[in-house]
Amino acid sequence: MDNKIKFYLAIESAGGASWFPDSKHFAFVYDAIGYSQIYASKLGNEPLWPRRMTFSENRCTNPRVLANGNLIFQTDQGGDENFQIHHVDKANEIVSLTKDLKAKYLINYVSKNYVYVSANVKDKKRFGIYRFNIDDPRNTFEEIITPEEGLFRLTAVNQDENILAIVKPHSNVFTEVFLYHVETKELMNITKQVTKEEHYWQPVKFMSEHSLLVITDFQNEFRRFGILTKNGEFTPIDAQRPYNIEAVDWNYDSDIIFFSENQEGYSKLYSAKLEGNHLLDKKEISLPLQGVLMQGDARSYTKGMSRSPDGKKLAMTISSPTMPSSVWIYQIDSNNWINATNPSIPGINPDRLANAELKKFKSFDGVEVPYFEYLPKSEVPEGGFPAILMIHGGPEAQFRPSFNPIIQFFVSAGFAIVAPNIRGSAGYGRKYLDADNKEKRLDAIRDIAELANHLKKNHTRVNGNKLVIYGGSYGGFAVLSSMTEYPDLWIAGVDIVGISNFVTFLKNTAPWRRKLRESEYGSLEEDYETLVRISPINKVDQIKAPLFIIQGDNDERVPLSESIQIYESLKQRGIKTELLRFADEGHGVVKLKNRLVAYPKLLDWLKRIVAN
Repeated sequence: MDNKIKFYLAIESAGGASWFPDSKHFAFVYDAIGYSQIYASKLGNEPLWPRRMTFSENRCTNPRVLANGNLIFQTDQGGDENFQIHHVDKANEIVSLTKDLKAKYLINYVSKNYVYVSANVKDKKRFGIYRFNIDDPRNTFEEIITPEEGLFRLTAVNQDENILAIVKPHSNVFTEVFLYHVETKELMNITKQVTKEEHYWQPVKFMSEHSLLVITDFQNEFRRFGILTKNGEFTPIDAQRPYNIEAVDWNYDSDIIFFSENQEGYSKLYSAKLEGNHLLDKKEISLPLQGVLMQGDARSYTKGMSRSPDGKKLAMTISSPTMPSSVWIYQIDSNNWINATNPSIPGINPDRLANAELKKFKSFDGVEVPYFEYLPKSEVPEGGFPAILMIHGGPEAQFRPSFNPIIQFFVSAGFAIVAPNIRGSAGYGRKYLDADNKEKRLDAIRDIAELANHLKKNHTRVNGNKLVIYGGSYGGFAVLSSMTEYPDLWIAGVDIVGISNFVTFLKNTAPWRRKLRESEYGSLEEDYETLVRISPINKVDQIKAPLFIIQGDNDERVPLSESIQIYESLKQRGIKTELLRFADEGHGVVKLKNRLVAYPKLLDWLKRIVAN
């Protein structure tokens, strides 16, 4: 292998900015050392060398600067996702605020006075709301409310901090909103007063003590703004646009909000004046590049957009197919952008990076399925490039045209990448999102097969006889299912932390996740036969192509047992199979040292198969 190819795996990323009170400095997540740590930098006309604030052997994520200038962040051990919260004071002393390594503490909301977190301290299946005072975080950790079952997540607090807006998720697409009065301890489900149907609700801010600005798909295919009152009244805002709102920035000192829309995978940024039930003076703000506003979860950062305390600057984490994630600062008054972190691309000519092209095809029932295509910038070999069909996880997620060093790694080695958003993907409306639920699961797998046949018939630069099916998490299930349902389409499969048996997966996944995942896949009690029918492990004798499996030992989402059982079953049947495990990883391969082992080994394996 050309050693330069490995450089692609070392491309850095930065994001999740949080402002210090002076509106000049900001903290952010940066993986310069090969995994995420917290850094701080000062805004200048050019990117300045950042100061490293954490020195952990484990990833440090989700930084939030407090009103007093101190900092909190999260860290877990070996990718186990049992995140603990740490505090950094102005003298750079780091103190752990939580110490139950078997529990999970997640930063929800930071106000002027408190940090609110959700945690499963009492019961691993239940997440309650807790808070600590920012001026004395070591001694003020207190429980606010814990549900009798399920998860609570706090997303908004009124200015007096006596009323909390709490979300209870039943799945990725069905949530309920409760108002909780801290003093009276009254808890009220306000979405149940609006509808008994299952919809997505996300509180954004209190408009008054009795009303909330929310994002919801109620009365709409897409997630749009609306006003929800304590009495169960709902008024839609700007509801006609066929795009999901993905991120919002606001504060109580201004009626100007900034928000982004997901338009076929690409982000568009807008500002508007929120007045009553109307968005006034709405205007689009041109982004510095065509790409994606990045934000994730506790494993990275939950806040991709943040306005400075003085209200003059907006920090956003932006990425494109050819530009790694970086913190960009929008100077509101001058309408100017500054790339404030500018992560390194060592040893690589940026002109060699492959861009993404959005394409679509019609599947078996006429449903239009979008996909992104990346092609090598080299001469097309006879018969076309071998292609990797890369299936995203979720399943209620979406492949988006952000920077992906793994994609660039494979493209630089001569593989085309085709990344579809099969039915069940987010970003295209509720009907499309629900089109793969439970007994319809294999319709999504058929989309993959239809795409493979579409490429064979219509793509002159892709070799339809050399297709690799590749995916992680739910995408790993899609790999295994594609190989059992349509075994003749593939020359190889790559399963990364994938589900092989829905029955054992639901039994062994983290206790707090089981009900959330049953809402999508089906329950062990009511849908057992369906779970058995769609599980690849029960059709393993149909697999013909070799399989490469990658798994982290500490994965709480898709446990190690899912990879072991499919590996052993294939080995018993004489199918060429490899299992690569990492003792210090969880749900995926995060650390650079491990990526430098996993992906070169995988590439050599694929090249041998393609050459035969």
